[in-house]
Amino acid sequence: MRTRSTFLPTALIGLLLAAGAAQAQTPPARPAARPQAARPAEPPPNCLITEFRALALNTHDLKERAAKASEWLRRHGGSCTEDQLRILYANRSNWLGNADSLQLSSQIEGALESRLKNKPEQLAQLFGAPPRPAATNETIRAGDLAPRPAPVVAPGTPAVVQAAPVVAVPVAVAASSSPQAGAAKPPEPGKYFDPALRKAVQDYFTANRGSAACPADLVLRNGRCESPTATRAWKIGQPLPVNLSTKTLPPRLLEALGAAPKGHSYVQVEGDLLLIADDSKTVVDSVLDLGQVAPRS
Repeated sequence: MRTRSTFLPTALIGLLLAAGAAQAQTPPARPAARPQAARPAEPPPNCLITEFRALALNTHDLKERAAKASEWLRRHGGSCTEDQLRILYANRSNWLGNADSLQLSSQIEGALESRLKNKPEQLAQLFGAPPRPAATNETIRAGDLAPRPAPVVAPGTPAVVQAAPVVAVPVAVAASSSPQAGAAKPPEPGKYFDPALRKAVQDYFTANRGSAACPADLVLRNGRCESPTATRAWKIGQPLPVNLSTKTLPPRLLEALGAAPKGHSYVQVEGDLLLIADDSKTVVDSVLDLGQVAPRS
């Protein structure tokens, strides 16, 4: 018979051997995974007109300029106010040049539409041109327009084409076509021609373009009807240079636009339609390339 003193060491040895075997079968612990670095948060949308303008003017490649402008509108267009969107719409052709497209204008119009969803009258103006007078169905062809006035040359000064007086428009047409006509407050620079008035210009020159691919005063360049002068000599907010030739608008187009604000007149400079102050000749707003008429296919 074994004694108690000899049994205890034997049991202890068995336990140690069993623990060693279990430890040998346990797989080694995997090292803890390194935590992934957090991605920097994307800055919140912020509509800055100066940022869009700098982006457009500093990007020389047309495709890259169009892509950057579209991405900027996608990210920031929803945070723009109604006034900011109207400024973008009015100046996009000046800033984007040949990179301007129907896609970009549609992005701005879409953002503007969301701002006007509770303003049905302004929303209707955004997508509808003012109605033409019902008294006549007559259209004026490009060849039937009045000839340009002869230049008046003074000694020692460049030739300047004097603008003829603006044709008066009945009060009823002016009130229905242009909400800003007759207002006591002068129009703000770059904010007079809303989308409805721009479409009225486009519709007129589309219907009265003649037989050429583009209307008179425009040239076909890169698949678009554009002004023959890529760099314009006039600027919004500055007096019209005296050496620029101007001409008045056709009567039917004046009827569609309505009377100009008091103390202002519409004139055409090459392929652009301008609103200028009568006293200082300051350019208040513009419609470029006769409303961006599509070339005849």
